[in-house]
Amino acid sequence: MITEFLHVGISVRDLNEAALFFREVMGMKEEYRTINEGERISRVVGVENAYMDVCVLRKGAVQIELLEYKNDQAKSKKGYKPQDEPGLVHIAFLVEDVDSEYKRLKILGYEGYAPPMVARENGPKITYVKGPDNVIIELFQKK
Repeated sequence: MITEFLHVGISVRDLNEAALFFREVMGMKEEYRTINEGERISRVVGVENAYMDVCVLRKGAVQIELLEYKNDQAKSKKGYKPQDEPGLVHIAFLVEDVDSEYKRLKILGYEGYAPPMVARENGPKITYVKGPDNVIIELFQKK
């Protein structure tokens, strides 16, 4: 029986840069860092000679696990995944004032698709921002 949701894992190019974004920009708390390597972890993750630096961060009940693979395999240079492709496409953060958060992220150099708006009748005010490592961040303000 599945008892609860645990975390979302995100593969990153630079763990220090990504962790800085989630700590300083998104206000998450770093819980721990560790190195995972060896034959067993390689089997579990399906990556030959896996050697990864890991950082786990928390905001409320949600954890994000950032994983920087440091083995010899090339890191993907692909861009942001289109929102209409199957699979994980964004992570959302609840905010008090979406307009001020959007402006803050733009000042820090992160671009969005469109300014915050109510996208459906009686819906929340939202916007999407391009975070590091092709991760789309949704800023969500309740009515």
